[in-house]
Amino acid sequence: MMTLLARVLALLLMAAPTLALAEEPLNVQVPDVPLVDQHGRQVRLWSDLVRGQTVAINFIFTRCKTICSPMTATLARVQKELGAGGPPVRFISITLDVNNDTPERLGQFAQRFSPGPGWSFLTGEPDKVKEALVALGGYTPDKEAHRPLVLVGNATAGRWLRVDGLGSASSILDAIREVRAASAPPAELDVDSPSARDASAARYFTNTELVDQHGKTHRFYEDLIRGRKVLINFAFTSCKGVCSPMTKHLAEVQRKLGGRVGKDITMITLSVDPTNDSPESLARFTKKFGVGPGWYFLTGSRENISLVLKKLGGYTDDPNAHSSTLLIGDAATGMWVKAPAMSFVDNLVYAVEHLNDPR
Repeated sequence: MMTLLARVLALLLMAAPTLALAEEPLNVQVPDVPLVDQHGRQVRLWSDLVRGQTVAINFIFTRCKTICSPMTATLARVQKELGAGGPPVRFISITLDVNNDTPERLGQFAQRFSPGPGWSFLTGEPDKVKEALVALGGYTPDKEAHRPLVLVGNATAGRWLRVDGLGSASSILDAIREVRAASAPPAELDVDSPSARDASAARYFTNTELVDQHGKTHRFYEDLIRGRKVLINFAFTSCKGVCSPMTKHLAEVQRKLGGRVGKDITMITLSVDPTNDSPESLARFTKKFGVGPGWYFLTGSRENISLVLKKLGGYTDDPNAHSSTLLIGDAATGMWVKAPAMSFVDNLVYAVEHLNDPR
């Protein structure tokens, strides 16, 4: 006979599938080929430019009449927005037209975008350039038909993402922050050990900084998720739909869980409207529903909030179309389920308390 726990979790899992925590990584092997930059200096792609760095790489040619200029302009905005804060990011643009693109022509092309230090525009011997392009996924026999690809990577962690170079600067910034936050676990670490699971969870959730309703800054994984069970939902304060009844409903869940919230259980509500949801407006919103300690309503910069929302499947361009899903999880065990946030209170409480029970 099916136990009560099994029936509850079966109902929750039928409502929505298990949360996937893994992303398929790109397997990128950067060759250490000799190339020449826009200043005429010979550099080695791996050992001089990529090794130990976070990098953003695109593929252009100077006579391009379509996507190369707008794509390079977007990368220039990204470099400017990154500024001098945080670990450096190296920018690399590799020509698709070695027969025409001399270092001098690449230098003239680069000047139009006022690139800062740490941006190399590369050409070289045709076979060496082709080897680099093939390895990085930028090669095409017809340069006029090349894709607007930006390859973003953390060479130390081996974490690589492909981003649309004609998209927004913020999407490239999100990818840079994601790979920059990655860190490879020690090679000798047992992948099934608690330390390995913790390292994997830290890489996935990231320590992106967000701000709660009291104006306090938190690192998302280390301060709010590590070592606890968590309940995570999505809302915004000017919502005219589900947000108020959902928050009222989850406040009842908090009361049922009692003093464990704030100790071994954390509740998190992520704003899907960080432009308008300040800590002050979040504080006023929480006061209406009697939100207690241990429940964090989080906002922050659009880039930071967007990164976390995308990790959790809660990102939306339209706040009014946001998800009303509740995520229930334990990063220590890797057990995660989704449920409608308006499920019966007792079912949600039971699912939290018995999340790690044997099935």
